[in-house]
Amino acid sequence: MRTGYGQFCPVAKASEVVATRWTPLVLRELMSGSHSFNDIHRGVPLISRALLVTRLRDLETHGIIERRRRMDGLGRAYWLTPAGEALRPIVGALAQWGLTHARDWLTPTDLDPTILMWGLRKRADVRAMPDHRVVVRFEFSGVPANRTKFRILCLILERSGVDVCLKDPGFVVDLIFRSDVRDLVAVYLGYVEWRDFARKRLPIEGDPRLAMQLPRWLRLDKVVGRDLPVLPSAA
Repeated sequence: MRTGYGQFCPVAKASEVVATRWTPLVLRELMSGSHSFNDIHRGVPLISRALLVTRLRDLETHGIIERRRRMDGLGRAYWLTPAGEALRPIVGALAQWGLTHARDWLTPTDLDPTILMWGLRKRADVRAMPDHRVVVRFEFSGVPANRTKFRILCLILERSGVDVCLKDPGFVVDLIFRSDVRDLVAVYLGYVEWRDFARKRLPIEGDPRLAMQLPRWLRLDKVVGRDLPVLPSAA
């Protein structure tokens, strides 16, 4: 089967590499700070691991990413090359276009809570975290039928980093956040502001002092595209 477009057009040649299925999402993860294979896969969980290997290999072959030895010496990580960084404004523009024009295309099956939690992990402001661990349990309603096993998820917040737990992490839960997944996705995307969402019903149970700080830690009080970039800038 022919894989290219058979044209010398630069749009065609670029699309043969960066517009294949899943590749823009793989690039999004790399541009958002994911460098290990597992972290990239967590951001694109519906791609098979075999196909992710293929997509990463293709990007490396075309000089868009490179593998570097990890700081801990255990294996290698994936990093954008200058050619890959040159795609950042393109992927950012695609994200802005989607934010502006694809809002009405969201369907119930798009509302994967694991993607939402992974996005919150990346957005979290670790510098604002307290000097102790905070465990937040999220209990979602309105989850797609094929993702109901992820209806309950946890975020572990620490200054050293934020982790997503798909199962009970075994720590004392400090806060419980209950919400329809669609409502929190709307806040995450900036379609609804946190103050308007919280005015209807503050969905956070637990220590009031921690509950008041949670939106700031996760930057839920910020609007993407206004207060936050749709895609992080290069580190």
